[in-house]
Amino acid sequence: HMGDLGNIQAGNNGVATINIIDHQLRLCGPLSIMGRAIVIHANRDDLGLGGNEESLKTGNAGARVGCCVIGAAPLQG
Repeated sequence: HMGDLGNIQAGNNGVATINIIDHQLRLCGPLSIMGRAIVIHANRDDLGLGGNEESLKTGNAGARVGCCVIGAAPLQG
């Protein structure tokens, strides 16, 4: 669905490092992602292919284990 950035994999230490280039996301303007949330789920998203109602709603991605709000910090210097 719109805004889904796909599945990521964390290492054994629980750390996931990602680098995403997206030509549709914007940091300013009417479609800005500023103030929007990033939510990390416990499980892999099955992309609605799990064969049940929950799969169609959440991708069976499990509990929310982390979240943040996208924002900008003032420049230092």
